[in-house]
Formats: sequence, C-alpha cells, structure tokens
Amino acid sequence: MLAFVDEAIPLLHHVVMLILCCGPDTYRAVARARELENAFRQKHDASGSSVEHLPSGKEAADQIIERSLSVSLFTPMRFLRVDDLAGSCPKAKWKPLVQALARDPERVIVVSVESEKPDASQMKLLSEVPKLIINDYSIQHGKAFRAWLGEAAKAVGVKDEVALDQLARASDGDAWLASNELLKLAAGGESVIEAVTASDAYGLADAFVRGDRTRHEYLYKEDAAEGAAYPLLQQSLAAVRTVSGDANSIPPFIQSKFKQVSAQQAEKMLAASLLIHHAQRLGLASDQEALELLP
Repeated sequence: MLAFVDEAIPLLHHVVMLILCCGPDTYRAVARARELENAFRQKHDASGSSVEHLPSGKEAADQIIERSLSVSLFTPMRFLRVDDLAGSCPKAKWKPLVQALARDPERVIVVSVESEKPDASQMKLLSEVPKLIINDYSIQHGKAFRAWLGEAAKAVGVKDEVALDQLARASDGDAWLASNELLKLAAGGESVIEAVTASDAYGLADAFVRGDRTRHEYLYKEDAAEGAAYPLLQQSLAAVRTVSGDANSIPPFIQSKFKQVSAQQAEKMLAASLLIHHAQRLGLASDQEALELLP
C-alpha cells in the first residue's frame, strides 16, 4: 500500500548487497521490502526477469549461495527476496553464506524480512558482509502510530481525520489491521471503525485483560457478550505468556497490547476466563451470565 519508490531508488543506486528489514512491526518491514523490490524493477529490471522470491527459513542460505555464483544474461544485476535468512540460518551455513554475500556485492541484492533484529552473535558474523543495511521497525504507539497512519491514509486517499483518529485508537500498534481498515474506508465503508472497537468479542477481551476502566460498559452493548468466552480465554493466555517472556508464536501486534499488563492482572483474567469457559461448557450460564463473573 505504501510504495515510496522515489526514496528507494537513490538507495539502490549505491548498490547494497544485503538489506535486512526487521520486525516486530512486520507490516512496515514487509512494506519496505516491497518498496525496494519496486525500485529495483523500475531502475534495473522492468521485465522482472532478474527478481526472484526464494524459499524462506533454513533453505534460504543454500538458495542465496547457489544464486550468488551466477548472474543473469539479460541484466547486470539480480534481486533476491527472502524471509528469515538471518533468523533461520544454520550455524554451519553462516561462513559460506557470508562468503557468498561478499563475492559480488555490485551485482546481487538480497533483501530479507526478519521477525527480529539479529542478535549479537549474528551481528558479529554479518559484520563481515561488505555492504549491509539493517532497517529495524519497532511497534509504534500513540502519536507515532497516528502519524504513520496519516501518511498511509494519504496514499489511499482517505482524508477523514475524525475517522483516522478513531481508527488509530482502535488499532494502536497493529499496522496490519489499520491498513486493512484503511482500504475499507477508501472504498466508502461506513462501519469500518465499529469493526475494530471494543464492542466486538476480541475488543471486549482485550479491554478486560488490560484492565480498561470502561470495560464493564462493553458488556451491555448489543451482542457484546456473544461468543466472547473463547476470545477472552485466548487473549488472557496470550497476556500471561507475553508478561512471562514466553511469547514465541504470538503475533507481535498481540504482544504489544499486553506488554504493560501486570503478571497479577494477566493471571487473574486467565483464572476468570477458565471459570467462564467451564461454566458455559457445562451449561450453567448463558454468554451474558457467564461474563458477569469477570472481575
């Protein structure tokens, strides 16, 4: 959705061998990788014959090593797009990978989207790559997120500042959700904001887990309680795992919702959601009745 091609082209003019676009804001990381690919196509390879999307994870290193040994006959440069190159590279592959990246830095560009910034040991290995850029995209909140949303809105022609303010508050930190809702607004949708506010089941769950002071008001909104028990259990468990440091496989935007939640609050909500789930499964309470058990 955001294609700042004019900014990317000058960067690619000074050819960089390896560019890592790191999370945890995976939306902006992926968007940056897409911008760089678009810039490469416009400046060096309009046909796309020298742009390749390679397998991700552990296979990525082998693919990079293999392709670095040859250059396309139709263009003097090659663009290789991959995910999790640094994060999943086996130890045994690091030395040949770095050698491959150093072999011909003026003719091969590798762009990888990483869920996390390389750690200290990986950075030491990557320091041997002659041309390296690391773009680190942290989760944005508050004013920073609203500023980003404003720029994203311009790209799709959304000018309703009130709607954007509401969307920023409802999706704070979740760039994927915000971008999807922006497209709906751009298409003329009117109920887009309601879909991401705390009146839905997951919004209700998030409000209770975070200890939102107005959380009880949501219980009495139409259909707020319907189907809320399972999302409450899911989000409570995600909160407990986030605050305990065991957040593997939990999407970054969900983690960002619960980073400020105390361990005591997360555990209290998990206990309550387990009780609610149990009461419903046994037929002892309706959706609305069960949610009355929330603290």
